[in-house]
Amino acid sequence: MSDIMMHKMTLKNDETLFYKERPGKDEQKVLILLHNNLFSSSVFEPLMNHIDEKYRIIAPDMRGFGKSSYHKSINRVEDYANDIAIFCEALNISTYNVLGLEFGGLVAMRLAVDYPKHVKRLLLVSSISAAGRPIRKRVMFNLFKSKQLIRSAEDMKAFIKPVELYKSKNQRWFIKQMLNRDIFTVDKPSEKLYEMFIDDVINQQNLADVYIAMSYFNIFSDDNGLVDGEHKAKDINIPVLNLHGDKNQAVPVGVAKFNERAIGRNVETHILNGVSHIPFIDDLKTTTNFIEVFLDRPYQETTQK
Repeated sequence: MSDIMMHKMTLKNDETLFYKERPGKDEQKVLILLHNNLFSSSVFEPLMNHIDEKYRIIAPDMRGFGKSSYHKSINRVEDYANDIAIFCEALNISTYNVLGLEFGGLVAMRLAVDYPKHVKRLLLVSSISAAGRPIRKRVMFNLFKSKQLIRSAEDMKAFIKPVELYKSKNQRWFIKQMLNRDIFTVDKPSEKLYEMFIDDVINQQNLADVYIAMSYFNIFSDDNGLVDGEHKAKDINIPVLNLHGDKNQAVPVGVAKFNERAIGRNVETHILNGVSHIPFIDDLKTTTNFIEVFLDRPYQETTQK
């Protein structure tokens, strides 16, 4: 298996993205991996080491995550998607398959909608809803959720203040406890991966902005309580793989079924038994098999609207 290499690239918007790359035997078979909130490209190391060597795999730390810069703050998913499009253009990659994990799924869907000539296949893994994810305010010392949705950056910063406090004090035990409660509810990663993931949580610069971006994303038809739907989910005409664990507590399995209905055609959904939020942590072999079979299937060009 080829070694995973770390690189960095300064984009034309002056942001610097660090990225991991595993060379492939076929340079035309490119898979872009977009990570989840809280983490960075490090989350994909088990997957990158396991997928067939014919694929060239590239996993960037998106703006504000991992080692990448955050010179200009952004709070819309399309801004993250634009970064990735610029990044791929700078690498002279004209067409690619894109896999999005959780928040990365929103960025991947946005790429498929806004850059249809470049995205060949879309892979959604534990993806957030095509209608976004508005967040409700908390009341009574943050113990209970109210019916009011968070609309402003100021309210979102107040919402995440407890987490930011633990991050600032480098309270690794709290972060690990949080990850075990919400993310790793079935199997646990190795201690080496745990340490990398905790570092990712501490180093993230854009937590409030990402939650705002999730809240105001909506390519579905109906409004989500904050923003009207764009009616663009069904414009995704490329093949879509939709993977989700039945034990996912961070993003319930119903979201995968919703995304299947929202996009409609060309969606292949698999609900993985006994799997939580990050399928390739809980069941690397099965997850990899679904990805490889999907990518290896003969591709038929479709006309994008």
